[in-house]
Amino acid sequence: MLEHLYKKLHLIFISTIMSIITVIIGILCNNFIDHKRQNDSTFFARLSMLMIYELENPEKSPETVIKPYEDSYSVFALLKDAQGNVIYQSPLSFPTDITFLLKQFTEKANTEAVTALGGTAATTAGGILSFFGGSHDKYWGIPAIVIDKNGSLFYLSLLQQQKTALELIGQQLPFYILLWGISLFCIAIVSRFLLKHAIEPTEKVIKSQKDFIASASHELKAPLAVILANNDKINGLSDGIPDIQKATHIIDAETMRMSRLIKDMLLLASSDSGTRNINKTMVNMDTVLISLYEAYEPICSQKGMPLAADFMDVRFPILCTDQECLFQILSIFMDNAISHSAAKASIQIKATLSRKAITISVIDHGQGISALDKPHIFDRFYCADKSHTDKSHFGLGLSIAKELAGFLSANVGVKDTEGGGATFFLTLPLKQEPHWRCT
Repeated sequence: MLEHLYKKLHLIFISTIMSIITVIIGILCNNFIDHKRQNDSTFFARLSMLMIYELENPEKSPETVIKPYEDSYSVFALLKDAQGNVIYQSPLSFPTDITFLLKQFTEKANTEAVTALGGTAATTAGGILSFFGGSHDKYWGIPAIVIDKNGSLFYLSLLQQQKTALELIGQQLPFYILLWGISLFCIAIVSRFLLKHAIEPTEKVIKSQKDFIASASHELKAPLAVILANNDKINGLSDGIPDIQKATHIIDAETMRMSRLIKDMLLLASSDSGTRNINKTMVNMDTVLISLYEAYEPICSQKGMPLAADFMDVRFPILCTDQECLFQILSIFMDNAISHSAAKASIQIKATLSRKAITISVIDHGQGISALDKPHIFDRFYCADKSHTDKSHFGLGLSIAKELAGFLSANVGVKDTEGGGATFFLTLPLKQEPHWRCT
């Protein structure tokens, strides 16, 4: 139980701390990207101003001025004269068609930069515009009016594709990944150390309790045997005295009840300490099921409960498992079904075979299990009968079935029976141990 709690706390602790670290790293990455993007836009603005000033010199052809910027910085330029005729257009291509980009750019420029550039008598550049292409790509754009030294007027449109977030953070990404990995490693080590030390006192207390229960159970076996032996002797000497015989019968019943409790506690103690011996042999499932039916058919008949066997038509494979554990689990299911079924209510032993497992079910039509009790039905000392009117059960049987199923690498469960009642089932995997492990 503590091991499960430790793993759960360990996972929660690491997940919480790493979530915080991930958010912090995400903020750092976002700030870094914003800073890089700001630098890129500033650099693009400076490149544009240099190009515009060079274009003011009529002695240089537009192609001679623009070509270096195209090759080195992927700057697209469209230069038109005052009449709107294209003088030069860069041959660069982008993910989005250039016609669409120019249309987007023009619309953006008309709404944000037309007043700034209208009616100017000198070279003027608008502010940097940002707009999207048609393929989730993003661009910078600068509109400008260039007036060369001869007084000729030109309209210039400059575009440059913005780098993606991955491209901007590309060189820093390994550093952030390494930082995240180192943080995860350190947090895992530190949390493991802290949680181990935090749980250690609780582990010692629980271990001492388990040792006490195991020791007390062993010690109680001897006086119980003495009580039973002397009770039998008193019963033999009390012929003809009804009150004494009644008292000895009560002593015998309660002593046997306590004996069963001690036996269950010893089994759970051996499970907790890991000393439970599992004796796996080659087991014929048909034999186990028939033996279960033959053992409980007289008990059911005595109580007026029809017992049906729904497994005769299935040919089961031989499994490597512990027959005693298997029979004990099914016996617990049968005892539970008989205890919680009314007179004349039928009980059914059903077994099915699939490609991966054998499922054995004990189906009753009794009072059933409420949705509130169902999640806890296999917990130790849990009893759906809160009034404890049924003193023959201690809330250990089903928890023992679950413990034994764990030894067999099997699963136990419960579901509602159609029409009322409960169906307890055991699922045994068909994947067998190697033959040399079976005796």
